[in-house]
Amino acid sequence: MIPKKIHYVWLGGKEKTQLVQDCLATWRKNLPDYEIIEWNEKNWDISQSRFAEENYQAGKYAYVSDVIRLDVLYRYGGIYLDTDVIVKKTFDSLLDAPSFWGKMYDNVISTAVIGSEAKQPFFEFLLQRYQGYTREMMLEKKIDHTNNSIITLALLDYYPEFTLTKKNQKLNDGTLVYPKEYLELPTFNKAIDYSEHRFARSWGPIDFSPAKRFLKKWGPIILGPVIFGKITGYRGAKRYKNLYLAEKERNQRLSRLPKE
Repeated sequence: MIPKKIHYVWLGGKEKTQLVQDCLATWRKNLPDYEIIEWNEKNWDISQSRFAEENYQAGKYAYVSDVIRLDVLYRYGGIYLDTDVIVKKTFDSLLDAPSFWGKMYDNVISTAVIGSEAKQPFFEFLLQRYQGYTREMMLEKKIDHTNNSIITLALLDYYPEFTLTKKNQKLNDGTLVYPKEYLELPTFNKAIDYSEHRFARSWGPIDFSPAKRFLKKWGPIILGPVIFGKITGYRGAKRYKNLYLAEKERNQRLSRLPKE
């Protein structure tokens, strides 16, 4: 069973924004019996990962958090949350699985909400991959710059049965993969409406065009959060259409393997 621990990462020492404080307040309200743990430079050794250390020195804290979240989930188990995630109800009904993921869009994994028991082999597999990564590889586009793509590709490699479907999936080790409406985007179905990711980009520059800033601010108000979320999901999936090709290539490789 996944332990009732909430892990989050806050690097750089700057004051938390009002949005982050508001999100954390929803955790305390809806998860009153969960332990909440902040990970930062003082309690996580940045030097243990070359990828993390290089990005930390460059001030790219989001990439550092990519490693930290996997490491603490592997070592301690629990649920990792991005600091811009609103928790809408308890995660208790999700804890029986050895691990769970949600989709960000229909064709790519979200890394804003991740749950796992300690010592899960897939998390060890992911950490081993990150041990081979460097910041230079990312800048030269030898690896993707988003952990969403990195982990989606890893799931395709590790689990032959994993597919880029819109449906719930239970993988061969019991890992559950939920559609985007469970953990990432708002939905009218309150039975599955556990959390919502606000995409605040706490550590990154806000480089949206004026039109995008207007849409991000006013779109949910004008259209309603659910309809705006559906549009966001459709547009977002188009940015990751290369993952469908990766899935097709994986399936072709599997089809060429000798039948047992």
